[in-house]
Amino acid sequence: MTATAPLPGLSASDRRHAAPWFIGEGVVLILLAGLAIVLPGIAGLAGALVFGWVLILVGIMGFVSFLGARGHTHSFWAALSGLVAVVVGALILWHPFLGAIALAIFIAAYLLIDAVALIGMGMDQRKRGAKGWVWLIVSGAIDLVLAGVILAMGPLSDAVLLGFVIALDLFVAGTALITLGWAARKA
Repeated sequence: MTATAPLPGLSASDRRHAAPWFIGEGVVLILLAGLAIVLPGIAGLAGALVFGWVLILVGIMGFVSFLGARGHTHSFWAALSGLVAVVVGALILWHPFLGAIALAIFIAAYLLIDAVALIGMGMDQRKRGAKGWVWLIVSGAIDLVLAGVILAMGPLSDAVLLGFVIALDLFVAGTALITLGWAARKA
């Protein structure tokens, strides 16, 4: 299936009409990615602040849900989850630099766990005689190296790393939208 495959209720004319909007949004995201590359520390702190606000909103919604379903069997856990989200979100807003460091540590922990899983899958696939097993092990090894780099960096570098991750995400999303818009122009 290609990017320009017809969708139910969406004509080729509709896709062509939407194309400039996709391209425009993609260009804006790529420009923001460039800004995040130039100012990665600020982008990392901004990312931590956004994450802090998301946690606070999630915690508030958890409390609203808890109050709305008082007879629920897991009300203690729902209340605890909401409280933890609000407290952690508030701590991140109070100290966004520490929030950026914590996020970088969580990324490193994810990479370590993913590395173990990928290497394990690669070894299993090798035993089974499957092709391509080496790429799983290579990917796991890269995850190990990246996790080690993150853990070896100092606190300032963690905020910068988060900024670069945000920049990469913005660039990839922008490129995808431009590609989608370009394909829609030709529909």
